Amino acid sequence: MNKYLRAISINYIFWMLNTLFFLIITAVAIRVMGEEFYGLWMALNAVLLFSGFGTLGIGSIVNKFAAEAKKTHEIEEIITSAVVILLPMAVLISLVIILSSGWIASRIAPTELLESELRQGLVITALSIFPQFLLRVPQGFLFSRLENKIVRVIEFAANLALWVGIIWIAYETKNLVWMALWGFFVQLGTLLAYSVVVAQLGFLRWRFRFDILRAMMNFSLFTFLESLAISLFQQFDRIIVGVTLGPVAVGAYSIGTSIGLRLSIITGQATEVMLPYASRQGASENYAGLYHNFRALSRITSLMLGLVTSLLILFMTEILALWISPFYAQSYANTFRIIVVGYAWLSLSRPGHQTLTGIGQVRFTALIYLGTTAMMLFGLFIGAQRFGLMGAAVANLTMLFLLAFNILTYVKLSGSCAPSDLFTDLACGFIVPILVFGLVVFVPFPFFSKILLALIFAGAVGISLWFDPFVKEHFLDNLLARFAKE
Repeated sequence: MNKYLRAISINYIFWMLNTLFFLIITAVAIRVMGEEFYGLWMALNAVLLFSGFGTLGIGSIVNKFAAEAKKTHEIEEIITSAVVILLPMAVLISLVIILSSGWIASRIAPTELLESELRQGLVITALSIFPQFLLRVPQGFLFSRLENKIVRVIEFAANLALWVGIIWIAYETKNLVWMALWGFFVQLGTLLAYSVVVAQLGFLRWRFRFDILRAMMNFSLFTFLESLAISLFQQFDRIIVGVTLGPVAVGAYSIGTSIGLRLSIITGQATEVMLPYASRQGASENYAGLYHNFRALSRITSLMLGLVTSLLILFMTEILALWISPFYAQSYANTFRIIVVGYAWLSLSRPGHQTLTGIGQVRFTALIYLGTTAMMLFGLFIGAQRFGLMGAAVANLTMLFLLAFNILTYVKLSGSCAPSDLFTDLACGFIVPILVFGLVVFVPFPFFSKILLALIFAGAVGISLWFDPFVKEHFLDNLLARFAKE
């Protein structure tokens, strides 16, 4: 278990770095680009990120299969099969983006010049599909070996390079074509970095085995549906907002959902290692141990989510005022609060999601995710048309239905799902955000009262973690023993 906890610790270190970078770079980008041009860049970037559904969830597939592989040649066969699967998908998705570039640009861009730039930028973005797809293969392999530090360093360097270059281009020319071209070279460099790391680990040969290819393709049918659902939820929603409400709205909505994604990333740093862990435990049929650790992870992430979400809801107005501007805070604070609640519920589902995927129950996760996303996007389109950005935000609350992942995990691992266990494990992350949202919206809290309330929440969560048996066993006892030696 210690190697998994070390991987989680590395993930959280880089999560803090990425969050700090996100806060700084977003404020700088809006000031340099302006709200309208920032919205156009986010729409262009959303097309690239949305196209990720075409990877068929190959990163998770490679992670699972490589985690179960025993020999070097098996891993090389898995990597080769993944590349064979991805290349035709990259060609297909690139062609779709090129053919639809004119329609997308005409629906979003406010002027003929920007429409032309956006259309050309989308064509260049289509070329970025190839490195973006292929880098998922070495990334998934490195996750299977718990080489999280290497992955996080490359990810952070790529994100830093992308945004620094984009802001510099916007400052000099405000040209979407050059921005798209810079994004292409960043993707290419990221693929090269991953490839060098995998080569240094000794996995150099290309080996093909049809039965592995077939097994991965059978698995990919449902991971494709799941990847499609995730991309629709996290990226296509921005495109819908842009087409329905315009570039300024999509820029604001992108910031709100990016804040929400920080919550998903909080749980994701811990649940990410559940995929290889659950794969190995499932292969050895150690379901009792897996169930015990799944419940512990659900409890701890729920406490963390309850605290962080509450703080965001409490201080959203102050955060936006300091971060961007007081006018921005006045315009969007409550909209962002609603988005944060929806993403908190999404984040609660991640322990169940990754555990089910690890034990091979990908059919259930894919169908649940796809159905929930379809409801969310339909609600977002109708809500945006009738109620503007607030209506789009409310649609995010549909992610409540993803908690079915957790219920299914209880059933698959223990044979039943007791309501008392579900309440114990998820109550803080599920109920507390709703209560805090109601208090902030309907009761005018002075700033110092918010600080007092935040301290109470932090104290309650700290006490709960202190007495949690899993935290005590794996963290506190080791920490106290280390102090005793010194």
